[in-house]
Amino acid sequence: MPVRISRASSVIVHPVPPDAVDRFLALQEDLTKAIEPFPGYQGTDLFPPVDPSTIEWVVLIHFADSATLQVWLDSPVRATWVAKIMAEVGAFRLESLPKGFGSWFAGHSANASDLPPGWKMVLVVLLGLYPTVVVLTETVGQVTGPLGFALAMLIGNAMSVSLLQYVVMPVLTRVFGPWLHANALNQRAKSLAGLGIVVLILATLTALFHLASS
Repeated sequence: MPVRISRASSVIVHPVPPDAVDRFLALQEDLTKAIEPFPGYQGTDLFPPVDPSTIEWVVLIHFADSATLQVWLDSPVRATWVAKIMAEVGAFRLESLPKGFGSWFAGHSANASDLPPGWKMVLVVLLGLYPTVVVLTETVGQVTGPLGFALAMLIGNAMSVSLLQYVVMPVLTRVFGPWLHANALNQRAKSLAGLGIVVLILATLTALFHLASS
């Protein structure tokens, strides 16, 4: 798995109906090809729903810094793709992380080159992002929904990014610190055990959210 220590990332949450999954995946593949020529682009990670009963896919788009990410976000190419995806799949939620994932983990490393592997950072961010977005959607979202899509998105994004930055990620990086840096060959068992714990927590959260919404 390639390691990408990006300084700016875009998090997109797509509710994808089951009958639109194949088209969504095809669009994502073509979209990735459209992003690749942009300076600073570092890669895309695509996560399917954790539970078959949910329809939300998470897409992480990584750039080298906030400036190159903003060039992509403001580009006519992206505007064209946004219109296309919304027309064929539906609306989505966008959250930009101006400093990427690395800044959340840098304080737990001896130096910048000692950051955890990219896949571990992605999993911990997902572990923080998923419940944050769900809880805000089911609480604040019920109040801001009547204000209109654009304003509701702005409020939701501002709150979720703020919670991640100042509340959720500081806690998660402390709790999972030993696992994040257990990357030596003789620590493989610890690394795999931690992976299992993260997956179990995500599965449990998904089950609880499903029960709460049913």
